[in-house]
Amino acid sequence: MAGLSIICPFCGNTARIRGSSRPSLLSYQAQLTCSNCGQLKADFVGQLINIKRAVFIECDEANQWDKPENELIKEGKIQGKDNAQRLKELRGSQQDLFAKVPGQLPPEKITPAEKIAKRANLSKTH
Repeated sequence: MAGLSIICPFCGNTARIRGSSRPSLLSYQAQLTCSNCGQLKADFVGQLINIKRAVFIECDEANQWDKPENELIKEGKIQGKDNAQRLKELRGSQQDLFAKVPGQLPPEKITPAEKIAKRANLSKTH
């Protein structure tokens, strides 16, 4: 658990991690002690939550920047984008496999029931 810093509630110094383990893929356990005051002996349990996967796309325009993106946005030289806009651009070039009209863009949101119905209709036609 390198890089993790836990503060002793009694003296305010950094506690020492004596042993750590991974009971599951997303959880960690460790035993803590404080070598400064000697009053802390505790178990630490941590878990990864709200896991999100990053979507990386090419950013050719970054080769032309002379300052960080945040500064260029503040100066008004470029327009900032959020991840939803980047995903929309990325998906814009991909056609919908279930589209009735070739080249139709994929829908923004589709329910699982609608997906099942479309798959059933595809299997009937082939």
